[in-house]
Formats: sequence, structure tokens, C-alpha cells
Amino acid sequence: MVRSQDLRFSCGMACIVMVNFKIKKGLMFAGMAAGAALQVVPVVGTYLGATLARTAFDYAVASEAEVYALAERAKGSPNDFNVAGVSLGLYPQVLSDLGLGTWESVNVTEGGIVQACIDSTEAGSPVILNFHGDGGFDHAVCVDETHSFLGTRYLCVCDPGDGELRLITGTPGSTVRYDGSYTPISTHRIFGGDAIGYTSGANNQGKFDGWIVRRT
Repeated sequence: MVRSQDLRFSCGMACIVMVNFKIKKGLMFAGMAAGAALQVVPVVGTYLGATLARTAFDYAVASEAEVYALAERAKGSPNDFNVAGVSLGLYPQVLSDLGLGTWESVNVTEGGIVQACIDSTEAGSPVILNFHGDGGFDHAVCVDETHSFLGTRYLCVCDPGDGELRLITGTPGSTVRYDGSYTPISTHRIFGGDAIGYTSGANNQGKFDGWIVRRT
């Protein structure tokens, strides 16, 4: 599931919302299943089952506004996400504050990105990458899975810029190029958000520059 960002520079916050959901969704589904099963039990089903399901869902789904507040607390000052984003270095604190364990923001080099994504996603944790555009801008995306097919490795890039999923080829040891005009696997933004979209030309194109936010 891909969530599009609400504000012009809130791509990282939307990525954090996605990571939060993707890690916690197992609890959400377990809770909802337990809730459904307990509904057949009088009183207990009315209270415990429904409460468990609701609590699990709330635990798994954080709003972008909630993440803004955590980012501002980590930054130590207010931030207008229509004017500027916050440093990638603050993401680990926000993810920790959401109860997701210990994270780091580290540069693994351009050539190290694919293997870092493989290692983290195979361990069950999505990552956040920095896409550096040829026009000089930076944009955060979430990678939640990698797949190998007929000898080619693919990164599943959840892009909050337009709320779409793209499969991007990547080879360990090599720089990964990305283009926002690539044909997506449409998600219709069912996870919410207000898609900002991409402009034309060089603003679409760039590379993953080596910066990654991952769980340790």
C-alpha cells in the first residue's frame, strides 16, 4: 500500500506513515481476526473483541499529522512542510517514537543501496531512501520489498510523490537510477493522502544517492 504525501515537502513523513503501517499490519490483522472470532461470545465479544480490533487498527495506522508532530518534537521547533522538509537524520527518532525500535540514517554509498534494501526487507523491515534528482532536489521514497526474477533484482518503490508503486531494477554494487515518469503499478492511492505529482523533464529523473533509513 502506498500513501501519497499531503504537503509539498512531507514526502519523508508519508514514508514514515507507510513504514509504521507495513511493520504493524501483522498486529492489525491479528487483532481484527481475533475481534471477529470473539464477536460470537456474548459480552466478551461485544467488548474485548471490538476493542482489540479497534486498538490494533489504531496502533497500525498513524496519520501524517501525527508524524509531523513527532518530527517537530525531534527537531525542537515548528516546521512548515509546505515550505521545507526536515532532515533525514531526524527520521530514526520519529520511527522510534512510533514504537518501531531502533533505526539509523546512514550513507551506504550509491552502490550499496540495493544490497542494503535486500538485507533490511528480508529481515522484515521496510526502508526509506533518498532520491536525489538531477535538478538538485531531494525526495524520500519507501522500499518495502525486493524480488528476483529471471536473474534481475527489482526494488518495490512506494513513492509518496504521486502515491504510486514502481518496480525498479537494481544490481548490487551499482547506482540505481529512478524516474518519476516510469509507468507505475497503480494503487489508486487507497492508503490516502493528497498526491503532489511530478513535473516534467529533469525534475523527474535522478538516482538513489546512498542515504538510507533502516532498522538496526
